[in-house]
Amino acid sequence: DLEEKLPLARQEERERRFARHVVVGGYPRVWLGADPGGVLADLAEALVLRDASDLFRIGRPDAFRRLLRLAASQVGGLVNLSEWAAVLGVSRDTVASYVEILESSHVLVALRPFAGGRRSELTRAQKVFFVDNGVRHHLVGDLRPLEDRADAGAALENWVFSELWKAVPTGGDLNFWRSTSQAEVDFVLSAGSTLVGIEVKAATGGRPGITRSARSFGEAYAPKALLVVNRGVDTTSDLGGTHVRWVRPPDLATALAEVL
Repeated sequence: DLEEKLPLARQEERERRFARHVVVGGYPRVWLGADPGGVLADLAEALVLRDASDLFRIGRPDAFRRLLRLAASQVGGLVNLSEWAAVLGVSRDTVASYVEILESSHVLVALRPFAGGRRSELTRAQKVFFVDNGVRHHLVGDLRPLEDRADAGAALENWVFSELWKAVPTGGDLNFWRSTSQAEVDFVLSAGSTLVGIEVKAATGGRPGITRSARSFGEAYAPKALLVVNRGVDTTSDLGGTHVRWVRPPDLATALAEVL
């Protein structure tokens, strides 16, 4: 009876840790502290804003701060630097340099599209994701649990990005895939000859299905696996020669290790 309860207890503990991690991130002081909001505010001010301004001599710290909040509100969406520049009242080159500074500071990552050589693919667009969910959520001013958030999809997608970013092996790469007809796979992880597509579904419940976008990507590139990160289903299927697994967020690291 005890042996039957242990796997359930471990799964419940993983779910509990995920629920906290997806909201407050993984900085030790934040994770272990009793006031994650206060610590995140201090971190954002010290690590992100003050240190970056001192190290890189940012000429418009006001625009830099607003850029951070703008990026936090648009994770997972295609970035238009010219539009950001117009909103912030600075040049496009200034916005591009600020994004580079934030990448150098390991605050965010500008993700490039996967270019497999097909003419129907986007090749120049980029998306922005934060390395730590807690910093992102401080910047949007929302530390509520995932189920209470209006931006649950963006919050989960950014969390999946951060987990994938840590898992990319040496010499590997992480991208997203999007065609000119707007078919899209959220993430594509490549490591040598191994190609893995990852989709993120924030909705809970419902029967598992394979999207048209995933089918298009599978037909074009025959990836080794397609992982569908979701909060309700844990099952497997097959798409041609591609192994498809619906995986819950706490089990993502294990599923990636098995594939890679």
